[in-house]
Amino acid sequence: MDRVLIVKWDCLYARFLSEAVQEFYPSAFTETAFTSEAARQCLAQHCYDLVIAGLSFSDGDGIPLIHSMAQSTGVHGLLLVTLRRDAEMLALLRQFRRISVFDPVRDAPERFALALAHVAQDRRYLSPTFHELLMSSEGAHHLLYAQMTDTERMVLSVIGDGSDDKSAGERLGLEPSSVHAHRKRLMRKLGVQTRDMLFRRALELGIVRILPDGRTARPSFDVLKPQIESRKRQLASRRSMICKMRKDTDLLVAEAGR
Repeated sequence: MDRVLIVKWDCLYARFLSEAVQEFYPSAFTETAFTSEAARQCLAQHCYDLVIAGLSFSDGDGIPLIHSMAQSTGVHGLLLVTLRRDAEMLALLRQFRRISVFDPVRDAPERFALALAHVAQDRRYLSPTFHELLMSSEGAHHLLYAQMTDTERMVLSVIGDGSDDKSAGERLGLEPSSVHAHRKRLMRKLGVQTRDMLFRRALELGIVRILPDGRTARPSFDVLKPQIESRKRQLASRRSMICKMRKDTDLLVAEAGR
């Protein structure tokens, strides 16, 4: 274990984790990042044998950062230290089997050494509480999440904060009518009748999160942002083409009337 990155917003917590790593791997060079942006800068400059991270940061939700790290060749081992158990988090663990997770409340402190050893040996460590959740097919919220498509999760991440169809469409690169149709399907699928109920359900699923400073985070939206930007470009191109066709038609009609 040569290089380790600790990514936690809590400075004291990050220090404890760093000291724990140093106890078992005294020769390892350990760095600390307190925001997701600082972590991305570190990852752009170096490769890491181990990244230990949380899921809450002052500058956003941690899911998009963990998603990118799980796909990065520059991160060899990835250990989450978190209490978060919403559907979005569990879906991340199901998608990427290389992500290990430690429960800092229910796991005995001495099990942290076991977690580090598992990751160092290219084995996955799952806290018993998380393992039980992942193995269970029960839980209404997790079943609802599994039944949703990527597009539905992306749309819910935007309309779930109460956005209207027009503003949501601009953010998603969709026509307002398409957003409205998605909204109706989502409300039926999630069993809700009002926008307030839709917001609460989005929070329960972890698709919309409220950060400590009151800002709204949309993990699914941030993960799928490249697809959204591509869709926006396609929509802009389609609108431009339609506008040009209308102008050409008006010109032809005008010439025919002369």
